[in-house]
Amino acid sequence: MSANTLQYSVGMTPKPEFDPADYENPDAPEDQRRLRADHFQVRDLSYERSRMRQLIDLYKGAVFDPGWEKRDDLDPEDESTWQTERLEIYIKERARGKGYVADFVYDSKELPITVYGILINRGRGLEVAELELFRSSWGYFDGWSTFIDPGTDGAGDIDEDDDLPEAEQLITSDVLRRIPIGRIVAMAQQSLAQEGWRTDGIQVLMGADRGADELTLPETTALESAVLAAKQTRRGRPPIPDETLAAVAHAYLEEAPAGVGLLKRLSQRFARPEPTVRDWIATARREGFLTAAAPGKRGAAPGPRLTTAPATSAATPG
Repeated sequence: MSANTLQYSVGMTPKPEFDPADYENPDAPEDQRRLRADHFQVRDLSYERSRMRQLIDLYKGAVFDPGWEKRDDLDPEDESTWQTERLEIYIKERARGKGYVADFVYDSKELPITVYGILINRGRGLEVAELELFRSSWGYFDGWSTFIDPGTDGAGDIDEDDDLPEAEQLITSDVLRRIPIGRIVAMAQQSLAQEGWRTDGIQVLMGADRGADELTLPETTALESAVLAAKQTRRGRPPIPDETLAAVAHAYLEEAPAGVGLLKRLSQRFARPEPTVRDWIATARREGFLTAAAPGKRGAAPGPRLTTAPATSAATPG
C-alpha cells in the first residue's frame, strides 16, 4: 500500500461527554448509570432502527478501506470502465472472536441487496464466517408494534398487486446464487495484502494523519493479522485465455456503436455478470486486444493483438 494507491482511514472521535438526557437513570450513582438503549453510542442499534446505524457502527475503532478503484482506463464517457461493485473492508481493533480478520460490506450493481459479512483465518487464509443480506434502507417496528417503512410516511403496508422494483424485492434463491463469494474473498485478499501502512502510516477520518510509528499496538496487531490472512489465501484464479479476450474485443466493437447500455448488452450476450464482463474488457485493453480508453472519448479501437476474424456467433467464452 502506498500513498498514491490503496489508502486506509481510521475512525477517530473525541472522548464523548454525556449529559442526563443520555442516561436511562440519570439520578443513579455515577458508576451505575446506563446509556439509553437507543443511544447512538450503543452498538448495533440497526436491529431496532435502521441498517444505516449498523453500517455507521463499523467505523468505530476500525481501520478501513473504502474500496474505491484507482484505474488508468477510467473513462467518464465509457460506462464499461465505470466501477460497478465495491468492497469496503473494516479491520476492527477489537477482534470479534478467534481468528477474526475483518468485517466487509459488498455492493454491486448486479445485486438488489447489500452483503455484509465477517472474514476469519483458521490457518488457511481468508474465509467467510458470517454473512448477512439486507436492503440498504429497511424498516423497523415502533413502540406500538407498527412497522415503519423509511420510504413512506407511515406503516409500510404492501398490497399483493404492488409492482415492486428489484431493490424492494425480498431475497430469492436467484439472488443467493448471484452472490459472488469467491470474488469477495479475492477482492478482500487484494486489499488486505497491501502493507503501505508500515511506512506511510494511515489517514485519519476527521483528524490528523498518523505516521507508522504512531500506530497503536491494537491497530498494528489487527493489520498484521489481516496481512497474514491475505498471504495465506490461495487465489487459484486462472488467466483469461486469449481466445476469450479476442471474442470479448470483437463483441465490444460490434456493440459500442449502439451507445449507452453497452455493458448490459455484453453481459446478456455472454451470459455473465456485468462485473465479470467489465474485468474482461479491462484485461482486453491491458493485453492489447482493445486500445486503451482515451479521456473524453467513448469506446475503443481494435488493439494490435486483435488479429483473429470476428466469430460468426456470440458463443460464450470459456
